[in-house]
Amino acid sequence: MRRYLILLYIFILAGCGSGGGGDSPALVPLATGSFWAVDFTVNSYYVVNASEVGQGNFCHVYLESGQSVSQEAINAIIDQFDNAIHPGLTNAFGNEPDPGIDGDPKIYILLLNIRDGFTPGVSTSYIAGYFDPMNEYSLSTQNSHSNQKEVLFLNINPAVRINPNGTNFFVTIAHELQHMIHWEQKTHQQGLHDDTWIDEAMAQVSRTYCGYGPDYASVFSYENDMNRDVNHSLVSFDETVGNYGMVYMWAQYIKDQFDQASLASTTHPVFWEMLHNPFTGISEVNNTLATIASTRNFSSSFEDWAMANFFGNRETIVEPPGNDAWAYTTIDTWGNHNGISLPGLFLRQNRATLQPLNQWSAGYYSYVPAPGNTTGAVTWTRNASNTLAAFINETTVTYPVSPGVSYPFTTIGYLIYMNPSATSYLPAGSPVDTVTKTAMSPAVALSASLSPTPEAGSAPKPAKGPREMLSAMNLDPTVRSLVRETGKPHGVHVDSWFKERERTLRAKGLRPPF
Repeated sequence: MRRYLILLYIFILAGCGSGGGGDSPALVPLATGSFWAVDFTVNSYYVVNASEVGQGNFCHVYLESGQSVSQEAINAIIDQFDNAIHPGLTNAFGNEPDPGIDGDPKIYILLLNIRDGFTPGVSTSYIAGYFDPMNEYSLSTQNSHSNQKEVLFLNINPAVRINPNGTNFFVTIAHELQHMIHWEQKTHQQGLHDDTWIDEAMAQVSRTYCGYGPDYASVFSYENDMNRDVNHSLVSFDETVGNYGMVYMWAQYIKDQFDQASLASTTHPVFWEMLHNPFTGISEVNNTLATIASTRNFSSSFEDWAMANFFGNRETIVEPPGNDAWAYTTIDTWGNHNGISLPGLFLRQNRATLQPLNQWSAGYYSYVPAPGNTTGAVTWTRNASNTLAAFINETTVTYPVSPGVSYPFTTIGYLIYMNPSATSYLPAGSPVDTVTKTAMSPAVALSASLSPTPEAGSAPKPAKGPREMLSAMNLDPTVRSLVRETGKPHGVHVDSWFKERERTLRAKGLRPPF
């Protein structure tokens, strides 16, 4: 693909539509070329003709022919990538393929109208962007649709009203760049297939390493799903918006709790250490925590994380003295933040039967006295072998709760219920933990907007294809609630699908040629 060495812009007045923000000078390309991209409506490749419209220290920016983005937005993308996204993520996670399959140290950012079937007024979700590791393979002998370069695909569909000069767009770039780095550090360098949940967790938290702040949309999504009786496993990724929220909150907690200790011990952030050790998933976390000389491991930090979801960042509720592990330093889990009103985690009220839990999952319940009473009491009965519970009465925290013991409370009591183990209690016939209530009203029914979906509480399904994932997102009540809350469609990531497709190449013994 040809490139010119001198950046040449010819400014002529032209409308740039919703992708560029009004009238601004049109762009004259530095170079032209074509890319293979995926049409997700039929799951097949097609050719995108594009022109290079900008170049930074770490990136080439290409724009699909017929699409329009303002010069201001192009400049902002280059500036954010060079000065916030690339340095922030390489410091936090490690390097991308550099110089990669094409020998070019710069990453290609392709701005295109991703063919995902988005229909205005009907669709609630769209594909925000993706990284396809199949582009790291040889075109001639390994992958007939390889671009043979490092490419990030970013959606600029004007029907979605995407702002390419906005924080959400930059966050998508960061998300996809993390997947590229993750692929390089685990799959390419070490030949390992990392667990999807931890790859997505790092992609979700990547925004905070670039200075874009917490992801309260993800907090909203997890809380909303919990209140609808949708139980997610941290380590068995089900590709729902609530599960994305869960892995984000876990990753943000790990960053808050361990980054400083990791930097002091190894000079690297905690996720950098995870990506550079020869393990995956839970073992990857345990090895890192041991490396930085922490007294905690994956299991104990999961229990602490479940508690931190009550206390948040101490803005609303302060954890008991000496329990710093029960709090975030960044995100709150109550109140209004960044224009998003969080539902909280305790809308399930006065339940006598607790929801069966998946592996490495949690549930949150509240208890209030019957009318005319100011006090009540709960007694937890454990029928599942690995479950734990905490009970909070105002500022008094009991953890772990002893089964069969009555715990009184005043005004309102909170029960945090967790399964910090690899055993799932979801299948039919699984044991169910119960709560005996004293001086309390019957359980409060969920409102229609929070009613469980038909799949609520079911075991995680195999990885979905993009069309299936988008269809599920469009029907997901939590996605609909999130769209109402934010006033814009929900951006979906489908990187797990590309990850599984590349796995089939590796199963055949194929490896990138660099």
